[in-house]
Amino acid sequence: MPDKDKIDSAAAAKKAAEERKTRMEKRANEKKVVERARKIKAVRKAAEAKVAAEERNARMARRREERRKIEETKKKIMEAKEAAAAAKGETEEEVKPQEPVELIDFAVTARKYKTQLTKKYKERKFWVDPSPYEIVSYIPGTIISVDVKEKRVVKEGEQLLILEAMKMQNRVDMPFTARIKKINVKVGEKVPKDFVMIELEPAD
Repeated sequence: MPDKDKIDSAAAAKKAAEERKTRMEKRANEKKVVERARKIKAVRKAAEAKVAAEERNARMARRREERRKIEETKKKIMEAKEAAAAAKGETEEEVKPQEPVELIDFAVTARKYKTQLTKKYKERKFWVDPSPYEIVSYIPGTIISVDVKEKRVVKEGEQLLILEAMKMQNRVDMPFTARIKKINVKVGEKVPKDFVMIELEPAD
């Protein structure tokens, strides 16, 4: 019986050794496969990078060639213009018409000067002295209510109307005692900036 136990134990040990060897060989093969895959991936990546670099260099070369051709074309055009101007005996500046310059006089501390007005200054909106008998809208908005009637004398501080702008209701009060001459707005109407909403007249 002891001899049989020894035989079984030796067989089990041999089997375990064979299984361990098989696992090690399997792990070694898997490692080789992974390394080979990494090498193949690295080779492909290097090849793709090389192709991309070649394409980029080709694009840059084409752009440089296009810019060179454009510069040559511009140069030829300028030379042709200069040749045409020289043939006429005129320079390019002489050919170009000059706009008349308008100068105005102004004085500072008893000294007189001349200056040129800008386009923005010429097209400016002229200031008009506001009339105290006109109630204007200082911001665009919607008329919410009109609390007065024409021909009625309204005292200073009384509410004339409510103008809604930017989700806020702005109360417009009478600046001084006067008579309502004309009402130019109605409830629900939208008015722009500087619109004459109510016209006043002196109260007799």
